[in-house]
Amino acid sequence: MRKACMTAGFSLLTALLCSCASVSVVDTWRNPAVSTPALKKVLVVSITKKDASRKIFEEMLAEELSRHGVEAVIGHTLIPEDGRGNWSVLEKAMKSSTAQAVLTVQTIKVERQVSIQPGYPTVYPGIWYPQAFPDWDLYGYYGSMALYGPTYISTYDIATMQVNLFDAASGKLLWAATLQSSEPEKVISVGKDLARKVVEALVKQGLI
Repeated sequence: MRKACMTAGFSLLTALLCSCASVSVVDTWRNPAVSTPALKKVLVVSITKKDASRKIFEEMLAEELSRHGVEAVIGHTLIPEDGRGNWSVLEKAMKSSTAQAVLTVQTIKVERQVSIQPGYPTVYPGIWYPQAFPDWDLYGYYGSMALYGPTYISTYDIATMQVNLFDAASGKLLWAATLQSSEPEKVISVGKDLARKVVEALVKQGLI
């Protein structure tokens, strides 16, 4: 029984992490002052203190880039945990990877949103229950209860993510995008959706 419960719990956790999540592109920008041929090798770096999220985002982006013929170098294979935020460590990683560009992804803020669905104004018709029972009928019940409903309040998080593409040689910004997710807790699903939309945008811009 205990093993079955643990298996069920693991399945539920996997479902929560992997179920569909909505990622939308807020805006994108291409640097008109810098031109570059289609990139063939890119270093992918997720900027976060959460190692699990870091690996997921880097690997998802790398996988999607690979599908489009780009050799992707995963950042955490070259940048150790204690090297995050250290410019010399990143510089060394860029040189050893021989990448033409660096693609960074970072969650810049998470905001709590509140949604209120107002109820119907009619007060609960107490005459129908229980006072009138068993004399009520469907006609009278439906006619009264269809006008009744409580107010529903729900809360959810909106995560804003920034994705930047830098030229490795000059350090100049080539392209940038801002994306949002309404379900940031579903890291795997968000990572897949973000990777797909980012790479689609890069293809459209002729950067890869």
